[in-house]
Amino acid sequence: MARRPGLVIREKRLNGIGAWLGSSSPILAEFASGDAAQRVRTFSETAPDDVTAALSFLGAIEGAAIVVHAPRGCAAAALAQKGAAAFAVTGLDQRDTIIGSGEALARTIRSLVERHRPWVVFVIGGPVVAINSDDIRSVAAELTETLGIPVLQVQTDGFRSRIAATGYDAATKVALALASAPFALGREDVVNVIALDARVGDGIATLLEPLGLRANLLPGGANAASFELAGKALLSVPFDGDAGTAFAQGLAESAGVPLLLLPPPIGLSATRAWSEAVAAATGRSARLQADHTEAERVLEGARVHVALSPAFAFAAAGLVEELGGAISALTIDYLDKAHLPAAKAFADRWPEATLHVAAGQPFEIANFLSKTNPDLFIGPPPLAAVASQAGIAAFGVAPHRLIGAGGAEWLANKARNALANRAFAARLAGSRSSYASGWYRRSADWHIKQEVR
Repeated sequence: MARRPGLVIREKRLNGIGAWLGSSSPILAEFASGDAAQRVRTFSETAPDDVTAALSFLGAIEGAAIVVHAPRGCAAAALAQKGAAAFAVTGLDQRDTIIGSGEALARTIRSLVERHRPWVVFVIGGPVVAINSDDIRSVAAELTETLGIPVLQVQTDGFRSRIAATGYDAATKVALALASAPFALGREDVVNVIALDARVGDGIATLLEPLGLRANLLPGGANAASFELAGKALLSVPFDGDAGTAFAQGLAESAGVPLLLLPPPIGLSATRAWSEAVAAATGRSARLQADHTEAERVLEGARVHVALSPAFAFAAAGLVEELGGAISALTIDYLDKAHLPAAKAFADRWPEATLHVAAGQPFEIANFLSKTNPDLFIGPPPLAAVASQAGIAAFGVAPHRLIGAGGAEWLANKARNALANRAFAARLAGSRSSYASGWYRRSADWHIKQEVR
């Protein structure tokens, strides 16, 4: 059977880069010249891959099942994410990799379907399968007919791309096959909100209800009915642009659902702009509450380091400014052409701030924080723990907590408490570091090198 066209990785499609530490101006100048040079890490402590990203995208779908076709270790990310989908791993061993593993895959799929009765099965391959060129497609096609439900191959391999978000694109290809075309009877008062985390739903509902609209959340918390409804929506708005833009673009092409690209509604001014844009696109009048006008400036004079995925980091920087803070550094997972408008605005507003491009890499964060010593660190809990151990006031955050006026109030309260309790971080600073003292004497970008072609 002929192989399907390979997935275009983010490095080629959007010139994505995954390693940088320094001023934002030089790297933006490289993008402006047409080709940002790739950097590599000669040492990487941790890094998600496209398999991880695909699992986070598809694992959020309720009533679905996922088979990780790989050795057992490749399914560890599915365990950590605790998504809505059931999952199993084929657990390939040396014998399977030599003589083929089609039977193991078919057996695993049948067992999973018998146990959980899913409405769709996704098969995600790992590096071993990619190297061996196992014919997942044929097994999936045969079982689709036998089982009477879609069994879909997801084109991941775990090593071609250093940008994990390539896995979102792989997941998008198969997820779009589940979305229905528009119904002849017209559309409903629904907005497709593309987000991985189902917890986004409550915050977005608060913004859409005054407009007489409801959210159809995809893929986070979605089920078969959600995908059927997708083609009837008035609009698709990615909340997580990194994971959802390609999916929303696909819905525009396949079902004619208009796509509206907006910064996420994080911060009071961004929330106001988001509501007004959605209202205008759907022919409604935005009804904005008075409490959307100003924020308590609890961060006045504070230097803040923000670490989030790029879809949310630039927006969170704007919220920090609304609360009176100054950005000392911004850590994002990767940077590509889609982020350039937000990155340019950031560089204009904070020309002295450091831009750090790294997915994970707590060893770089620890080194960098030891040299910059910001007043506050805001990021995912594992990195917030690294900052706390460095003696810096910090707290963990998930993007869904930052939506709208409630998100601004939540962040203000967390920041106030963290800054008032500096003794906690000071106590942690006395504990033993995870890294040798020699590492702290090096520059934080010691292992970031420009790729030689």
